[in-house]
Amino acid sequence: MPARRKVGVSDVAKRAGVSIGTVSNYLNYPERVSDTLKAKIGAAIAELGYVPRRSAPAPEPSAKGTPVIGYVMTDIEHSLFTSIFEGVQEVCEENGMQVIALNASSDLERQHALVGILIDMKVAGILLSTVQDSAQDVAAARAAGIPVIVIDHSHPHGCEPACAILENNLSVGRVAAEELIRTGCRRVAFAAHSFDYEQIQDRQLGVQKAVMAAGGDATFTLIDSGGLLIEDGYQLGLTLSGNPDAAPDGIVAASDAVAVGLIIGLEERGALRVPDDVSVIGSEGVALPTVSPTPLTVMQAPGVDMGRKAMMQMLDYMEDPATHVHGTMLLEPTLVRRASTRRAPGDDTTD
Repeated sequence: MPARRKVGVSDVAKRAGVSIGTVSNYLNYPERVSDTLKAKIGAAIAELGYVPRRSAPAPEPSAKGTPVIGYVMTDIEHSLFTSIFEGVQEVCEENGMQVIALNASSDLERQHALVGILIDMKVAGILLSTVQDSAQDVAAARAAGIPVIVIDHSHPHGCEPACAILENNLSVGRVAAEELIRTGCRRVAFAAHSFDYEQIQDRQLGVQKAVMAAGGDATFTLIDSGGLLIEDGYQLGLTLSGNPDAAPDGIVAASDAVAVGLIIGLEERGALRVPDDVSVIGSEGVALPTVSPTPLTVMQAPGVDMGRKAMMQMLDYMEDPATHVHGTMLLEPTLVRRASTRRAPGDDTTD
């Protein structure tokens, strides 16, 4: 019989209906958490039997002893990256290592600076969830003799090969659009912004491929949401409601925030009903501070598993750099059906 998986921070966050970052603050900086959220998190911890990990002393990377891994995350406010961190931390603890996390705040220059700090600290390895292409940082780490693994982005251009662990974003767009088409949508749109981001490009291509494969009267429309935040989706919902006859009947949103804002805007105006008139799917499956009025169907990213796989690749790299083979590992998303999308005849309607 397989061993039962340990309850983690992500489980507590899901049960309490808060972000992983809020649970982390509850455990480490309780003064930052409201009494209401403290009560929810405390109840979730008691119900699940979660046991917080012991706090370790501040690591001393340059000293002989416990190896320290540095993880530069794109944005700590995005729960994908805190989920990745949880997976990294699990593997590190299983192997007698420590990990320190640094937040790039979606700023490429800040990312460069943080990688420089880790190099100066002489960490044993660097895990890099990149803002955009990371050739400069990979090359800098390599020049310092530090192994580096890229997460949530493909192998960077213009440098020697590096391991990359990422979600298959082509599948994110394709599977989401296939679900819309399967349930009767024909005017499929992809609502996005920041089109220079690799993840956005791949999701768009996946949606387009699904629409092309469907043939018939299925059509594709690209909508610029003006941003990737809830307020951007909200404004888009108001705009689409102003001309309901021309609106798509199925929308894949590049971010869950856009999807939630879109639903709020559509339902506020009332000209288009979700999902009867418009089905909406989010592309991430992340925790958000605002709850969707209609539960959101999402493509759930394998964040914790991405962290585990990345750290396992790091261990292999560190053990024997001469024989380690660099490659790209694509992890598949999971479609989680909820009330924001229609159902086809015969579908389970209990979720």
